[in-house]
Amino acid sequence: MMKNTFLAALLILALGQICHFGLPWWALVFISGLAGWFTKSAWQAFFGGFLGGAILWWLAAFLQDNANDSALSERVGQLFQGASSTQLLLLTGIMGGLVAALGALTGKLAKDLLVKPSRRHYLQERRRR
Repeated sequence: MMKNTFLAALLILALGQICHFGLPWWALVFISGLAGWFTKSAWQAFFGGFLGGAILWWLAAFLQDNANDSALSERVGQLFQGASSTQLLLLTGIMGGLVAALGALTGKLAKDLLVKPSRRHYLQERRRR
């Protein structure tokens, strides 16, 4: 179970980082939907998507925040009633995680809806019970 979750997160991280510079932010939904297509359960898709998206967005925000010595995040934090740059980075990671998690869950549920299991697979599962 954990193997598929981490593979989905790794796929989201890799494809998200490759596509980070040329695509808009909402491309993460399609990338995580592709990763969710290959998971075995909806929970694996959700948690793998959340993990991959949260790390991807947090890392991107952290690198950009360090590039300008937290000047922009401190000013944005003042707009949000004194939030620190750490809190803003954490919030960015959570938002990216939710976007990716819902995209991965959509990909998994789309696979369940569109791809029917073969008859042979159904009979094998029934014999095991």
